[in-house]
Amino acid sequence: MKKLLQSLFILLFIAGSAMAQERTITGTVTGKEDGLPLPGVSVKIKGAAGGTTTTADGKYSLRITSQATALEFSYIGFTTQTRPIGSGNVLNVVLTGDSKTLSDVVVTGYTTQAKRDVTGSIASVSGEKLKNQPVQSFEQALAGKAAGVNIIQPNGLLNNPPVFRVRGVNSISLSSYPLIIVDGIPVFTGDQSSNSAAGNALGDINPADIESIDILKDAASSAIYGSRAANGVVVITTKKGKQGVTKVNYEGWVGSSKAQNLNPLLNAAEYVQIKNEARTNIGLAPAFFLQTRSDGTQVETNWYDYAYRTATSHNHALNFSGASEKTSYFVSLGYSNQEGFIINNSFERKNGRVNLDHKLFKNVTIGTNFSYSNTLNRAPNTGSLPGSSFNTGGLGRLAFVLPPNVSPFNEDGSYNVAGSAIGLGANLIASNYPNAAVLVNSDKNTSESDRLIANGYVSVQILKGLTFKTNYSIDNLKLDNNVFVNRLQGDGFAYNGGATSNFVKNSRWNWANTLNYANTFGDHTVGAFIGAEDQYTKSYGYGATRQNVIDPFIEVYQGSFGTITPANLVQFDNAFRSFFGSVNYDYKKKYYLTGSFRRDGYSGLSAGNKYGNFGGASAGWALSEENFYKESGISKILTRVKIRGSYGEVGNINIGNYPALYLYSPGLYGSDAALSFNQAGNPNLTWETSKKADVGVNLEFLGGRFSLDVDYYHNNIDNLVQNAPQAPSKGIPGNTITTNVGRMYNKGFEFAINSRNIENDDFSWSTSFTLSTLKNEVTALGNNNADLFGVTQLETANITRVGYPIGSIYTVPTAGVDPATGERIFVNRFGQKLRFSFQRAAAARYQYLDGPNAGQNAPAIDAALDATITGQAIPKWFGGLDNNFRYKAFDLVLGLTFSGGNKVYYGSLAGLRDQRFWNNEAGMMDRWTTPGQVTDIPRVVYNDNVSNGSAFAQSQNVFSGNFLKVRNLALGYTLPKPFLNKYGISNVRVYAQSSNLWIISNYPGPDPEVSVNGNSTAAGNSGSLAPGVDRNSVPSARTFTFGINVGF
Repeated sequence: MKKLLQSLFILLFIAGSAMAQERTITGTVTGKEDGLPLPGVSVKIKGAAGGTTTTADGKYSLRITSQATALEFSYIGFTTQTRPIGSGNVLNVVLTGDSKTLSDVVVTGYTTQAKRDVTGSIASVSGEKLKNQPVQSFEQALAGKAAGVNIIQPNGLLNNPPVFRVRGVNSISLSSYPLIIVDGIPVFTGDQSSNSAAGNALGDINPADIESIDILKDAASSAIYGSRAANGVVVITTKKGKQGVTKVNYEGWVGSSKAQNLNPLLNAAEYVQIKNEARTNIGLAPAFFLQTRSDGTQVETNWYDYAYRTATSHNHALNFSGASEKTSYFVSLGYSNQEGFIINNSFERKNGRVNLDHKLFKNVTIGTNFSYSNTLNRAPNTGSLPGSSFNTGGLGRLAFVLPPNVSPFNEDGSYNVAGSAIGLGANLIASNYPNAAVLVNSDKNTSESDRLIANGYVSVQILKGLTFKTNYSIDNLKLDNNVFVNRLQGDGFAYNGGATSNFVKNSRWNWANTLNYANTFGDHTVGAFIGAEDQYTKSYGYGATRQNVIDPFIEVYQGSFGTITPANLVQFDNAFRSFFGSVNYDYKKKYYLTGSFRRDGYSGLSAGNKYGNFGGASAGWALSEENFYKESGISKILTRVKIRGSYGEVGNINIGNYPALYLYSPGLYGSDAALSFNQAGNPNLTWETSKKADVGVNLEFLGGRFSLDVDYYHNNIDNLVQNAPQAPSKGIPGNTITTNVGRMYNKGFEFAINSRNIENDDFSWSTSFTLSTLKNEVTALGNNNADLFGVTQLETANITRVGYPIGSIYTVPTAGVDPATGERIFVNRFGQKLRFSFQRAAAARYQYLDGPNAGQNAPAIDAALDATITGQAIPKWFGGLDNNFRYKAFDLVLGLTFSGGNKVYYGSLAGLRDQRFWNNEAGMMDRWTTPGQVTDIPRVVYNDNVSNGSAFAQSQNVFSGNFLKVRNLALGYTLPKPFLNKYGISNVRVYAQSSNLWIISNYPGPDPEVSVNGNSTAAGNSGSLAPGVDRNSVPSARTFTFGINVGF
């Protein structure tokens, strides 16, 4: 008995000693960015078993033994942190967000994939890089952010869609705009307006709602979208709630913008001097004079003041988000009211979004993304949209052609008008251009959209790793377009004023069903999915034009007019049916294989050609995962190396709704009903195809502190769609039939560098750099490789020719000005120099400059035969450089973009030097006046529209398109958290920002980043056939904003 008691005492002593060596550690884990508690954080004992997770309020409690020396805290989206335990029993931890971890997943539309496992070419841009930018649509802020993506803002007209190209121009006559997917929904894109108020469909999406953008560039990544993937695919993911208590965030800014780099113009005295000198030089009497008002002041009109202004804008975004174990939610409201520097140009958007995901049962999840927007665009006729460059009422043109010695108003306050043009003032010759003040004050163009983009899904986990998902989505876009043109001046003068109103409803539904499998078997990881998808799109619209205003006070369509005719009638539909699948495999995260396939059917093609097959494959090798590499010395510096390659074939189906059919239009033959033949269909027509190859390498240095991604791509584009000429005797409308006849290719290199240069508690500096090169060449065209001319409404300055890049600049060569006579020197197709003078009789205007025929009359220049290719219009290289600095509570962002290797045709310069009644640029004061003078501006001769390029495109108006822009410069300050916590606020950041602050370029116009033909595919104003043209367009804007971001 005694021995038993002794044994029990010993056991109790040992147990008591053991218990004395254990203790409980408690604490709270919060996020550094907002100071809020983080639920679900993993808390583990370093080097031992045991651990816990934080509760909903971020608290934890963990029992440890005396052997435990450190705890490890890890949470998705945050940097893992290890903290020594010490002697205390309370250990609070603040986790820092890890931007690298947040970007570890890319979204391909149907699935997601770890970025480290991707073997295709995908560029990812965080929504954080887009927020607070003074833009109307997200793609405007993408410039320089993604390798291989070229964004060109055509001009400063608000909500004008930028030129958006992924790896170059991918079609001659069809759209090169990429497919845009928003939360799995293929959405409408492009300018949806039918008037001068541009209406970019992507302006309906609030950039503040975007979480990430993934751009699928090669065929392996994009082939899952089949016949719509030739131009690349842009996958947008909107924000969702993150686990934790409800967070409230507000982002707002107010700013101002002005037109930048306006061309200096002649003042009134200089204008009178130049125009009368031009008349004297051709033997005419002076006809231009300064005008003096009754109070003795001289009329001096700066017409820029009647076109442009200092504009103010403000933007607001408010969101609520959070998540529990079962439900996540993100709710946002937005309001943007932006004024353009163009008078009466504005953009107003009201929007709301609800994103919900809910775990209904253990294996069933449901969710919806729902967004509504109302967008109102207003603008005068600027002449800056495709097809309007030579409109006499275009404000961009009027601002520099109207005479500065004529006032817009009479002394009694009435408009100064004479018939359809501005009044003469003291001049004896009318200008023939309308009074800009009348147009700005009286004409109206509006385009208003109501849009609902929504989807709902059900996801069912059938077995471990096997998930079925059905997703139904809609994009309903209603448009109300209205125009009023006044009866006094401009477009409405001829018919005593008028109004046009039209309504369009675009609707699309998409139903996708997928079965996805993902699992790991030891060292083998397998993923696969199959799916089927149906999509239906329809559009209908109606409208009318009313003319001859009965009451002069009427400014709306609903008033009394004399005549009414139908206008803007729209009716079409199309449908897709698709079957697709993908397989991916990796072994030990070392060797990767991926393949995808899609079979697309399109309603617009003939019965035998409706379906096509598309696919792609890729492979990757993570060299750094090999044992021999891990054991090498270089692995400590170059920590990750992955080599990858891909090949595939995708299509471009933007060929219209009924291209295979013969179409007829209803009409009247006298008073009888009739049909008229308006399209000859081609039953053999099919989609354009792109065969894409890509080889790349991903490198990470020093554990990911520095990364370099390099790609080489080659894209062969076949079956290019063109209008094949037909004999007039066939009676085919337009004498053409659409057919597949052309070929071209794009190839180049892409470089993307990301670097965390300095990281410590007080100071950090990170850098992102992209550089892309592009070589484009057309290799075959229809009609025996006949040239295609690129027209900008009335002017031809581009050509597409086999062996050259698409849309090359095509001008008549000039060789300066003859110092002896002041005459423009042209070079004809035989290399002979001809001097030109408008002063001489028509038959003698061209004379040989030198050689045996010097001084003799020469055949006139033929713009079609004598023109040569002056250079390529699409950039050979482009990119961006972003630097982000932080010093304690201050942050500085410096964003640069650059582009070059291309030429820009500055057609506006021809008008700025035209010797008709137009005003001219201030540089005209350097025109030739005396023998021996060296200048590039010829002797002025009244009515001369040839010497400076108005009659036909000339090489002296072609300039380098190289530029470097300070695209974005922002300085911010974050208020101290202890101060904010007193008021229940988690974070406040205030900032000042400038956009388009500075341009470094030799281009003489406002901005070398310009393209008046934009994304148009119209034959007469094609953005592909006639890129790089600056003709009578408004300039771009320089913007300053002040903003605040607040989190609760």
